[in-house]
Amino acid sequence: MQVSYQHANPHDGRESHLVRFHDEIHDQTTCILVDSGSGVDVEDLLGEDEYLSAILLTHAHLDHYRTLGSNLRDGAPIYATPGTAAAITTRLDTDAEHADLDNPDDVRAAIEPITDWTTITSDVHVNPVPAGHAPGACGFVVRFADGDDHHHLFATGDFTTRRAAGYPGLATDLSVDAVFLTAATNADFRDQLTGAVATAVERATAGSTVLTTTSGSTGVHLAYLLAHLARATDLTPPVTVAGRVATLWEAFEYDHPAVECVPTFKNPDEVLGPGRITIAGPEVPIAGSSERLFDAIEDDAGATLVQVTSGAFDPEHSAGCTVHDYQLSNHPTEETVDSVVEALGPIHVVISHQRGYVADQYKDKYDSFVWATDDATQYTLYDDGWSGPPWVTEATHRRVRSRRYTDAGSDIGGSFDTADIPLPTVGRHDDVDLVAEGIDTARLAEDLGLDPSVLEASAVAAADENADETVAVADGRSVSDTVEGASQSDGRGERRTEDSTAGDDLEVGSDSIADVLSRLDRIENAVTGTRTGATVVDAGDGVTLLRLTDESLAEDLTHGQLVELVIQTAPDSRDETGTD
Repeated sequence: MQVSYQHANPHDGRESHLVRFHDEIHDQTTCILVDSGSGVDVEDLLGEDEYLSAILLTHAHLDHYRTLGSNLRDGAPIYATPGTAAAITTRLDTDAEHADLDNPDDVRAAIEPITDWTTITSDVHVNPVPAGHAPGACGFVVRFADGDDHHHLFATGDFTTRRAAGYPGLATDLSVDAVFLTAATNADFRDQLTGAVATAVERATAGSTVLTTTSGSTGVHLAYLLAHLARATDLTPPVTVAGRVATLWEAFEYDHPAVECVPTFKNPDEVLGPGRITIAGPEVPIAGSSERLFDAIEDDAGATLVQVTSGAFDPEHSAGCTVHDYQLSNHPTEETVDSVVEALGPIHVVISHQRGYVADQYKDKYDSFVWATDDATQYTLYDDGWSGPPWVTEATHRRVRSRRYTDAGSDIGGSFDTADIPLPTVGRHDDVDLVAEGIDTARLAEDLGLDPSVLEASAVAAADENADETVAVADGRSVSDTVEGASQSDGRGERRTEDSTAGDDLEVGSDSIADVLSRLDRIENAVTGTRTGATVVDAGDGVTLLRLTDESLAEDLTHGQLVELVIQTAPDSRDETGTD
């Protein structure tokens, strides 16, 4: 088996790549496109004898699926999480022409929501895992077989270890060999998110008509936070989501009594009002619902415009109403990116979504082979074994080999099939945790005149309300998530340390901890096998038998089956339970 990658749009967003799995025995190539952003053209990428096997769509931000309709061919399915599939379908139904999306009917027919291991070919399978960043977002673990060995790639997509509107952040307890790492970073997310929420609540509480303009998925995230902030405090300004934000709110199946959902409206007065927060798109009020609503409040000195932008457009500054703007790009800090790579410990790291000197800074940064290429050349990652780029130094080879021996012992090529090992699930949490979402609760409490403990206890309160419900997923937060979501400080609140926030995971509820421990047990059993004792029996004629202490295990064994044993003499040879 040979595995290679190719940047699909190296001169545009660089978020998309084509991965090839070439089966040399059958001379067949499985081609997978991960995201389909601006400038991607599979006709130019694929050879005459190659076919597109699948498209993996990480999330429903337009820059990751802008060319989806023009790149459908060969009957390739589009795999996405159920939430992302619903969001894309909603946009195709309501906004395909305005968003300049080609072949909406074909895209709608090709999208297949997946939640578990899914077969692309007999040797290649994919599984979505949580990625934070946006509602419904995921990364994809790709498992491929080379003979009896199995290996794993991980395409993170845009990610955070923070939650995103209840969806879990990126988990780092994954066993992977190569990572396609989105290296986009943002050190100001926590400050900007907290500021936007505080401003909207302050102004609405003071009686102002508040219009918050933002993108669809960010609007959903803000409405989710505002709704649950109202539940945790006595501040209860009503929230209305309008236009595309409302259609996405429905597509992701959010429901909260504090949020009114109005996908269409004839008169701005239907969704605007004093003491109310109205959220609509696009992020700058120059078109669509936000333009119509801004026209209604532009000359109202008592009204407030809060623009939450991605940085792609210049915000409006000239108006008779009060104007605020915040730049909100939900990406991790550089330190979090480093901690994710350290935790995953891959052999290869392919840098995406960055270029030039920003991408180059990752070279030789990790104990991995780092590919920071900026062209459309095909690069081989695996060819009957893992090897480094041709340009890396021998010192880098030694460092990677040393780390692999340290992590895996002498069996550095050992691989296992993860089909029976449970992976984190992309499902929304029942509890609400403002800290885990990236809110600086100390600063928000100070700005709103609240007791900080009220906000920090919101996750516990929400969990208590849902005590009879099963927590569907583990949080996926790691030490890096604690740093990213809770340990920064801008001087206006006390710094939360890793120790002080580590307990937040335990406070969610004992069910979630039990789920995590159960998952770890299943992983250990799948990787290491079942541990049991046995009694040595001399059967004569040079034949030695082992009588299993747990006789029920014999039901899973067949005559002639080869098993691996680790012989350890019991402290007391008469103790049948001490030998395995």
